[in-house]
Amino acid sequence: MKKSLSILAVLVLPAGCGESTPDSQTASPEGDGQTTQRPGYEGSDYPDAAPLKELPDAQGVQVGGKPVIEACNLLSLNDLKDLGIKVGSRPDPNVVNFERTYLVGDGKGPLETSFGTYSKADGLAVDKCAYALEPKDGTLQESLAVAVSQPAYVSGTAETAAAFVGAPASITLGQVQGDGSAGKMQDIAKRRDADLEKQTNALAGPSTVGYSSPVFPKPVAQPCPLLTADVVSPAIGTDASPLVSEIPGTAVGDIAFPHDPQPRNYVQLECGRGTGEDDPLSRKALSLTATSFLTEDAAKGYVDNTAGAHGGQAPSAAIGDESRIMTDTMSMRTQGVLIFRKGRFAFELYLVDHDGHPIGSTLAEANSLLVPAGQKIALAFQGT
Repeated sequence: MKKSLSILAVLVLPAGCGESTPDSQTASPEGDGQTTQRPGYEGSDYPDAAPLKELPDAQGVQVGGKPVIEACNLLSLNDLKDLGIKVGSRPDPNVVNFERTYLVGDGKGPLETSFGTYSKADGLAVDKCAYALEPKDGTLQESLAVAVSQPAYVSGTAETAAAFVGAPASITLGQVQGDGSAGKMQDIAKRRDADLEKQTNALAGPSTVGYSSPVFPKPVAQPCPLLTADVVSPAIGTDASPLVSEIPGTAVGDIAFPHDPQPRNYVQLECGRGTGEDDPLSRKALSLTATSFLTEDAAKGYVDNTAGAHGGQAPSAAIGDESRIMTDTMSMRTQGVLIFRKGRFAFELYLVDHDGHPIGSTLAEANSLLVPAGQKIALAFQGT
């Protein structure tokens, strides 16, 4: 089933096939409407079903003065590609499809884990990488995850760490049936162990999930670097922790707006940062979704249609090229969400607080908490 951006009265057009070949009736000179076909993703409705690339970061991270091994460095996108394992394809960020929970070097807030020993890959963890895999038969959905625990943030880890050089790592492959990826578990485990040895000898930081696609040839906005501790802490009312939760879309999507039949290609990532609980329902955080388009007109159409469909009101201070606060009480994703644009990039910022704000923020709260954060984000973002 094709999934799309959630905008009222928006028609999402199915993409065609072909190898980066524009459809003469739907392609634009900027690249909108173009599609490409990837091996193993035949029949996809998306302009590009598998555009992900990974950019390593050689700068290691420390928490509490101790080095951190990032879970996604033990089972990376490059590892999966080498093993012939295909990540599930979906343009809208979704925790079921691909989620990276990792640690960065700044943030004074504490980390809190739900386990006394080490975290399991099929449970909660502050350092975890989880993938849904592309179904081979079109229906079966397999999952793959790896979690890492270390004494810096899991108090009981020291007693169980010997076999893993100070970093116990568990790995799971879920819902395995038929001729799926079950037969590759041994190879996956070997690759994880080899990566663990590499990380122990030369620690690296969290990699960046990037995009390389002939149907989206321009740079993509990365929301996580914009959620610095000085942006997040005032909005959540306490020190931000080192924990970052990132949900990248795994496909290039397309969208069309009312009165504009031209499909617009986009890439979308979501990032959250706040308190340091491994249980996301216990965190208080800022969530920032960045949607990159190929043209400024497409981003403008997205902001206008999204804000217009969900009671957009002018914020207390202008942000970027245009900005609105949504007041629709439908959900926390539409009540008190600050949406703004800079050039061809659209951003949506909201407060995640399941206890204090279960259905979103009021207009006054959004003006007080989100507008200052949005101003800092817009000022820091230098996308072209």
